[in-house]
Amino acid sequence: MKFKVNSYHFKLLRDYERLSAFKEAIEDYAIRNDANSNGSNSKVAFDLGCGSGVLSYFASEYMDRIIAIELNNSTYQLAKENLKEFDKIQVFNDDILGFDFSKLNEKADLIICEMLDTALIDEEEVPVLNRARKFLNENGEIIPKGMINSVEAVFMNNHFIQYEDDEYSPVYVSLGESVVYSEFDFMNDIDCNFSAEIELKIYGNEELDDIGFEVNLNEERYEKFNFKENFNIEEDKLKINGIKVTSFTKMNDNIICGPTPMLNPAMLVPIEETEVRCGDTLRLRLEYVMGGGVETIRTEILEIIHKD
Repeated sequence: MKFKVNSYHFKLLRDYERLSAFKEAIEDYAIRNDANSNGSNSKVAFDLGCGSGVLSYFASEYMDRIIAIELNNSTYQLAKENLKEFDKIQVFNDDILGFDFSKLNEKADLIICEMLDTALIDEEEVPVLNRARKFLNENGEIIPKGMINSVEAVFMNNHFIQYEDDEYSPVYVSLGESVVYSEFDFMNDIDCNFSAEIELKIYGNEELDDIGFEVNLNEERYEKFNFKENFNIEEDKLKINGIKVTSFTKMNDNIICGPTPMLNPAMLVPIEETEVRCGDTLRLRLEYVMGGGVETIRTEILEIIHKD
């Protein structure tokens, strides 16, 4: 099927890893729940923030009725045109946070909501699901099921928020292993105001040797930004000025999708530039409002725990 899309949704459709992860999750739901449009057990799906309608299209093979909702009017027109041949799909141009679900006189067996963004910060996945979940049947499911977020210490060339995607590749070096700092199940109510204290272990000298840290700094991209000036391994000194946040989307219990070009690309967040020693541990507070935008991100260095 050919879809009419704008330039943004064209990029979404070209992200085959993202599309295949959602398609596989929808098919897995159908197999586990015996959802078949020709069966007697009627199934209803809500596609929240449906975009051009591709996920509703995937679900139409298995669900008997689909409610697709899109706020942006021009995108809604695309979805309406793309899905016009499907009598089982009804497309609404509305804000989900104000949508009157009670007028549907039915609840969903499946909610599909791809209003995702790295760490759930810049899109309204969490506030939307907190509301829509009330209109999910008792044994209903949500795709995706949840998200796992991790963070690592870095030194980066530009001191502002940057995404690592196909269009832009920020220059940075990792200075420690990634640690999981939050995990969310979308079946549960989630507080949008997020705050966590995180301990980030900085690489020791042996670990830096193992990854060829000093050798790698000779690469042209690092030389261009004079990265070497910020590190003195012989004197056991490093500088940190950012963190890298990576999100993993739990489609269901069996499928986890890491960052793709158009699904939760890794994000670099600046922190106060700080000198540490190899093997130190950095305690950091990270705060933001899920659905509130990247301008709500706050970081604070709490403590540097020196190695023994």
